[in-house]
Amino acid sequence: MKPPSLDTLLSQAPPANAAALERALAGARQELALKRPVRRWRTQAAWVFATPVALVLAIAAVLLLAGQASLDFLLGRWPLFALLWLTAGVCTWGAVSPQGRRARFAGIVLATGSALALVLSRDTPHTASTLSGWVCTASHAGIALLPMTVALLTLRNAAFHPFRALVAGLAMGTTGALVGEMACAQGWRHVAGYHLSAWALVAGASLAMSKFLKPRSFAP
Repeated sequence: MKPPSLDTLLSQAPPANAAALERALAGARQELALKRPVRRWRTQAAWVFATPVALVLAIAAVLLLAGQASLDFLLGRWPLFALLWLTAGVCTWGAVSPQGRRARFAGIVLATGSALALVLSRDTPHTASTLSGWVCTASHAGIALLPMTVALLTLRNAAFHPFRALVAGLAMGTTGALVGEMACAQGWRHVAGYHLSAWALVAGASLAMSKFLKPRSFAP
């Protein structure tokens, strides 16, 4: 049987549950009447990306003022900083963009490459640390809480998608990785075991928490 045309459907009488349809329309009109400001997704992505960048720069300033790091040391690590910020930017774009599928895949690749670079750039330390390795894991995950909160609140403006939540967590997890490059001088085994585990923890938490947050919109 040939399906009815759109003109035919529009000309038909309302369904039997017209009262429910009218309530839905009334709710839609009420929402439109609020005239809430609509932020473009690019603006939202910029705010999400700016949060970890500002936080890392603030921590770098504190370390410099406290004498815990030198400007020459930080400038010497700029290739890793640039790679991590590039990873955060691409992952943020993929998480917030309505059509960021390619950016999400690129973000996964960049995050994997960044993790390898963090490990391979470290030598064996000459002195053992007096602190437990889990201090780095806990501090890196804790530092990422604020950026992750901003990212999750932004993701509520669209329908839940696990891939988007995952790359958002990878983007915000770079915060702890960057701080680790500034404040920790341990070897590659420590970085692989404790720094990368914090990064993975933030990504997993972002995925889990985003799944249970109620979306404000079901836009793509």
